[in-house]
Amino acid sequence: MQINDLYEDISAEEADFIIDLYEAIKKLVLLDVDVTLVRLGFELNVRTHELADYIGIIVRILDLVESEIEIQ
Repeated sequence: MQINDLYEDISAEEADFIIDLYEAIKKLVLLDVDVTLVRLGFELNVRTHELADYIGIIVRILDLVESEIEIQ
């Protein structure tokens, strides 16, 4: 890791939540359902405004999942 790279500690709970986000996003993409904050909130039983804090992570996960599916 370079000195200018950002590093952020996350709790085990937050790591588990990010994994849940990944799984929910992958499921929606495979089902060809639009990935929206409202839909993710429904899938994860989380309020939409709480997901807004994770918008950057959600976009990165969505890009990753779409890339994975294209490769297959």
